[in-house]
Amino acid sequence: MDATWLLFTLGVALVFSKLGDHIMERFELPGVLGEILMGMILGNLIYFGLISPEYLTLHSNETFEFLARLGIIFLLFLGGLDTDVEMLKKTGAVATVSTLLGVFVPLILGYSGLKLMGYPSREAFAGGVLLTATSIGITVRVMMDLGVLRSEVGAASLSASVMDDFLGIALIIFAVGTGSILGLISKMAVFFIITGLVAWYSIDKYLRFVEWLHVEKGILGMVLALMFLFSALAEHWFDAAIEGAFMAGLVLSRLPEGKRIMEDVRAIGYGFLVPVFFVYTGAMLDLRVFTSFDAISLAGVLTIIAVVGKVLGRGVGAVIMGWSTKKALQMGIGSIPRTEVALVDLMVAIHGGAIPESDAPKFIAATLIFITISVLITPPLLKWAFKEEVEAMKQGKAQKRVEAVKETKKRIHALKRPRKNR
Repeated sequence: MDATWLLFTLGVALVFSKLGDHIMERFELPGVLGEILMGMILGNLIYFGLISPEYLTLHSNETFEFLARLGIIFLLFLGGLDTDVEMLKKTGAVATVSTLLGVFVPLILGYSGLKLMGYPSREAFAGGVLLTATSIGITVRVMMDLGVLRSEVGAASLSASVMDDFLGIALIIFAVGTGSILGLISKMAVFFIITGLVAWYSIDKYLRFVEWLHVEKGILGMVLALMFLFSALAEHWFDAAIEGAFMAGLVLSRLPEGKRIMEDVRAIGYGFLVPVFFVYTGAMLDLRVFTSFDAISLAGVLTIIAVVGKVLGRGVGAVIMGWSTKKALQMGIGSIPRTEVALVDLMVAIHGGAIPESDAPKFIAATLIFITISVLITPPLLKWAFKEEVEAMKQGKAQKRVEAVKETKKRIHALKRPRKNR
């Protein structure tokens, strides 16, 4: 592998991501949308043969792909660090009910829709499973940028999306007929005992040990080590490193050290790895799939069910638990995007025989289309859904600035007064 073109690709990806971020924010749209769109532009320059993949290695470089995966790991770690644990406990019941309905409503609708289109039961069920998991990365990024991740809706959306992933893993194992559901449940139990209970009650001792070492950026280094170890455990057992990263952040969120290192982690994430992830996500979206009529018709069904099923499922779950229609809608919109998990489920279903090879190209194209649409519509929809909350926060910050200016003027006046008396 030629490191020259990897470094070139990283430089181009970061420049374009920040330009896209800037352009979207000029139009008062979430910056992440610009990063994804820039990734689409760069990726399709390769797909359409305008640039050789040898020089722009967005698709053909394992190192670039790994760095992109690190981006989503850092993003979920930041999401865990920025989570209000008390709010998470408060919204736990809402998140659980919303998760169950948010998984099974699109699953049933997807299965029914594909059956009506003439697909056999096993293939229709596998197609329905593709619609169950949420791309937590996009929702977390937009909610963090809007400042609403620590709200009730933000906390519930985050925990619901984590549960989504685990349910999705169990459902794809069931659809393909490989692996053991009981074994998976056992691993989940051990994982949460290790990351949730043992780590929760021993993390302060771990950090005291780090402080005793007294080395430069020691806490940051050892905290990142914990994130990677949790991610490795989750990746080994569930192919879901991001869940381990989230749990590491959540465990650290209750301690002052967790908040103290957050800016350092944010600098690494937002300055480097997170934009690489969203450019990589956009680069996966091949616009040539829109030329296949069969794929477009299948994608039309999957997209409508994916959007309506999630919004309806999670929204109804939130309403059942006593939330207002507005908060239920916010919860539902946050569950719309699908990316890497849907693609992983699709590949597992194809390799496991649940989707036959004859239908694989059509399903791959259709999945890419509904992923593209879901990724592009979610950021502006979330900004619209949280418009009142964002405006209220802006007004609150403006009021604090006015009060700070008044207080400063009072202090200056008080300092000048004795001089006049002299």
